[in-house]
Amino acid sequence: MKLTIMRRALVAAIDQGTTGTRCAVFDGSGKMIGWAYKKHKQIYPQEKFVEHDPIEILNNVRFVLKQAVRNAKADPKEIASIGITNQRETVVAWNKRNGKPFYNAIVWQDTRTDRYVSEIKQEKIASYIRKKTGLKISTYFSAPKIRWLKDNNVKFRDALKTNEALVGNIDSWLIWNLTGGESFHTDYTNASRTMLMDLEKHRWDSDLLDFFDIPEGSLPEIGTSLSKEGFGKLKEKGFQNAVINSDLGDQQAALFGERCFSEGDTKITYGTGSFILQNVGKRVSKSETNLISTCAYGNVDGTCNYALEGSTRVAGNIFGWLIDKVNMFRSMEEIESYFDRKYESSVYFVPAFGGLLAPYWDASARGLIIGLNDNSSKKDVVKAAYEAICMQVSDIFDLLRPAKNEIKVDGGVSVNDDIMQMQADVLGRKLFRSDMRESTVFGAAIAAGFSAGIWTFDDIKQFYRSGKLFYPEGNEEEINQRKKYWKKAVERSLYWLD
Repeated sequence: MKLTIMRRALVAAIDQGTTGTRCAVFDGSGKMIGWAYKKHKQIYPQEKFVEHDPIEILNNVRFVLKQAVRNAKADPKEIASIGITNQRETVVAWNKRNGKPFYNAIVWQDTRTDRYVSEIKQEKIASYIRKKTGLKISTYFSAPKIRWLKDNNVKFRDALKTNEALVGNIDSWLIWNLTGGESFHTDYTNASRTMLMDLEKHRWDSDLLDFFDIPEGSLPEIGTSLSKEGFGKLKEKGFQNAVINSDLGDQQAALFGERCFSEGDTKITYGTGSFILQNVGKRVSKSETNLISTCAYGNVDGTCNYALEGSTRVAGNIFGWLIDKVNMFRSMEEIESYFDRKYESSVYFVPAFGGLLAPYWDASARGLIIGLNDNSSKKDVVKAAYEAICMQVSDIFDLLRPAKNEIKVDGGVSVNDDIMQMQADVLGRKLFRSDMRESTVFGAAIAAGFSAGIWTFDDIKQFYRSGKLFYPEGNEEEINQRKKYWKKAVERSLYWLD
């Protein structure tokens, strides 16, 4: 394969995630030649509140960018293009005069707006929101968080009146800072997660802005995800040749990184939560199911590919809960040592620690472990935890169109062969795990490199084609029985706080 490349033009991708930030540097052949990672603090001021320090995140972004370039043994001047991907729906508000945040970032997992959201669901605006944005009304999305900030932070509210306030998802905060305050932008994918954007017109909806009482001037300009002109040049020392050429929400970046470019292509990312996206082409899906319609990625010509999506709040963090919160296990290695695929268990674990997202959309749901008996042990809990990840995904797949080809899987949990085999069994579908495990940061990179003309479309389709396939092997009758009891367990967790 002959690649169309610029000589020593490198691409860097910044992946600002829920628990940390990574940066990877790729050479002209698409090979990762350097990377760096740094965690940030999880802040829980009270029940339902989940926050991050936006200054800490910005400092970490700058650190990993420089460290990844050093680890690649490259010169910052060689970075020609940069892609940014970020935790979606996490909101930051700041003062454009001095760049200081008015408050911590309110994280996508935060459910402090649950009462407000419940009220919205009863109003006439509810059907309009669904029709215009493709989203279910939920604490998950940005608009209720912004409204909470306006109602509860005097400095932010006053700055809105004097046109000194800026607010957006994490991507707009990073772009504004990395370009020295010259670019205040977001992209189709991030804007489609706010509950404020007209999904088909790709612009802020005036009726929704009026309803949530958010002035348009405080929000970033919406642009396509892949941009030849870019979202601005980096003002970081030494990076004078670097242009931000792509901006994608993290799950859309993973979809792009898995090369799900055709209608019907489907991927599952297992991170803090599980995120299932299916490319549905150039038209918004009018599905009336409990899945959401969202932008998959904006093309360089300004057109948009759309996706159907279902997400869960808990996937990999189910193990963090078992280790750090209840101290049942000391490490992930210990958890894995208790797993026995052939072990028969009557225990079910519904990890609704802060409510359930798709397809239930119940912020009042709470977690439970059910089916315990005199002989239950740690083996039961581990089996149930593995199964909980897979069953939550299965609930979403029940509402998707039949997936095309094998299903692509990525993210931290996907490295566990036992969970991936269980997932293949539960879905009755073939799964493909690429050798490129970091699909999110890779997607941001190839989106940027393609937009900048470093790679052609044929080039990026050829990168990292090898991996491992998981074929379904389970007994269909037994799996259907497990699904039946799983759904009974979920029913008992719903409406707990109502």
